[in-house]
Amino acid sequence: MKRPQKITFADMRDMGVRGLLIYCSDYRCSHSTAISGDRWPDDVRLSDIEPKFTCQACGKRGADVRPDFHWEA
Repeated sequence: MKRPQKITFADMRDMGVRGLLIYCSDYRCSHSTAISGDRWPDDVRLSDIEPKFTCQACGKRGADVRPDFHWEA
């Protein structure tokens, strides 16, 4: 099953958002972290980078990536 496409980094930056929330794809793990999204170009979608993450707590590949609307806080 293909995951739905999420917004691009350009869309996110147009909203004034620069940070990302990264959640482990294993619901039993629930590990999460916040990082900057500055390293990715505008044409990349958040859904494009999700398979590239590996959880540092449980080792599972894949993540749920979302904009961090409170990055500056």
